[in-house]
Amino acid sequence: MKLSIVSGLNESNKKQEEVYDKFLNICELISQFNYDGIELSLLEPERIDVKKLDDIKQSYNIEISAIGTGSTFIRFGFSLGHHDEYIRKKAIERIDKYVEFASEINSKVIIGLIRGRYTSLSSPKREKLNIKTSLKSCVQIAENNNVRLVFEPINQFEIDSYNTIAESVDLLEEIGSDHLKLLIDTFHTHLEEDPVYIWDYLPKIAPLVAHIHLADCTRRAPGTGHFDFRTFLNTFKDAGYNDYVSIETIMKPSFEEIIKDTAHFLSMIL
Repeated sequence: MKLSIVSGLNESNKKQEEVYDKFLNICELISQFNYDGIELSLLEPERIDVKKLDDIKQSYNIEISAIGTGSTFIRFGFSLGHHDEYIRKKAIERIDKYVEFASEINSKVIIGLIRGRYTSLSSPKREKLNIKTSLKSCVQIAENNNVRLVFEPINQFEIDSYNTIAESVDLLEEIGSDHLKLLIDTFHTHLEEDPVYIWDYLPKIAPLVAHIHLADCTRRAPGTGHFDFRTFLNTFKDAGYNDYVSIETIMKPSFEEIIKDTAHFLSMIL
């Protein structure tokens, strides 16, 4: 398994040189603790000079493990499940930008919060249908650019559709594309999945998983709560998973402490 951590670059609000300086500082910091990559949470990837980013990451032998797209919904309100066709179209256009960036930087693109939430003008049933239709368009874009999308089941307190792994697996199987895989997040798994059945289910769906998020049941760093990371990670290790596990937590007490403490914790259980 390879290890990464989520970070934003504030590319929409900072001067470009500040963006690259921040990226360089992150690369320098995580390389000290044997991290393999950074998962970038971006709002406007088209603002970033891929060549400059690529030069920096290569100098530290760091990869971009995945590109987060949730800020598109948080900041712009664009979502794949929205009742308004125009809003759905804008969300797909944003995915196009993420995919273009990912194809240049050799990364995956996450389909998570960008699915959105339904409103009084919609319904869960209609929203799921809209997500499915929009996702098919996104998959076509990904296939044309040879980029992999990873679909994340998210808990019901944050999103209204595809909360469980089983629902998400059904969707992936219906769409049936090698460019659409599963992202499993331990925090959402803790909230949504049966605490007994899940351990028998994970090995069965492991071949569909192409990215993993790690956060404890507290949503803080692994080891600060009671989630069974040893069993979880070894389940995927035994299944032959060799892609990224990415730290996506509340960054407290600090980004630096999370990097150090998580690397130490994982070295003890794997």
